[in-house]
Amino acid sequence: MLSKARKILVIVFIIGFSLILAWTGSMLRQEEPVEPKEDIIKPVTLKLAHVYGIDHPFSIGMEKLAARVKEKSNGKLIVNTYDSSRLGSEKDIADGVANGIIDMALIGPGELGKRFKPILIFDAPYVFKDLDHMQKVTRGVVGRELWDSLAMQTGIRVLASLYYGTRHVTTSMVPISMPADLQEVKLRTPDQPLSVANVKAMGADPVPMALFEVYLALQQGIVDGQENPLPTIASQRFNEVQKYISLTGHVIQVIPLTISDKKLHSLPKEMKEVLIETINEVAPMINGEIAAKEEVMLEEFRESGMHVIQPDVEAFKKTTASVIKEYEDTWGQGLYERIQNVQ
Repeated sequence: MLSKARKILVIVFIIGFSLILAWTGSMLRQEEPVEPKEDIIKPVTLKLAHVYGIDHPFSIGMEKLAARVKEKSNGKLIVNTYDSSRLGSEKDIADGVANGIIDMALIGPGELGKRFKPILIFDAPYVFKDLDHMQKVTRGVVGRELWDSLAMQTGIRVLASLYYGTRHVTTSMVPISMPADLQEVKLRTPDQPLSVANVKAMGADPVPMALFEVYLALQQGIVDGQENPLPTIASQRFNEVQKYISLTGHVIQVIPLTISDKKLHSLPKEMKEVLIETINEVAPMINGEIAAKEEVMLEEFRESGMHVIQPDVEAFKKTTASVIKEYEDTWGQGLYERIQNVQ
């Protein structure tokens, strides 16, 4: 009897132990992490903001960038664009990128320079000799050093340098041929340190104002004139409320396309590559389009009734040289000379 009982106990033990092993194995299999398939990547949406009107080449270019990024990423990377100051002024937008609320933006050197002062030099008068010189500086060693330092100090990374155009003066009542002609002229300027200093050195009374406010201010006579590149004058329709355009060419304007550095590094490798590759394709197209538009816009302005004036540019260079000396300590000794020496 005892032998038979022992046999029964052994059988029960074996069955029980087998059941425990089976249950444990099942639990272990359930806890094993499931490796995600390489082709499963969650879609990412980026918010890109700027202050330029819907008809400006920058707006058109950013729409083209968004479309190409979506196509190349098979819909996995979406760039939503917000033009015409829909997300606020340039300052608001720059704050948004710095704080991670806005992912990408077009931000001028004046606004970036409030956060990292050496960038202000790109708004200095006559710092660039021509468009080719501007591109060599901003894409070369000097530019890369400044952009990298900007990212380290502010968290804002520059992905491309766009040509905004060459800034000229427009007025409603007084034709401008010499700096003396600007005396007592109220000239709207961006609310940026170098922009204000430039206009003051040129002889005018600077009136800082956001871009979206300028048309009405010109129309109502709150200001007598403004200074901007030709494509902006056209897209903002300033030619409707201005009589004279003086080709001072005092700033060859670069506008960086920026991204939150944190956001850039959070993107999957494939998306980051698509974004940067597409920007490198679209940026030269935008620059070329703006340069081409400048060639034909003067004739269009003449046809619309504006008087085009060829001023004494050397006189304006001489009177604005004081700005270079005044701000040399701000952006750093020797930086201006380094830029001038770029071939």
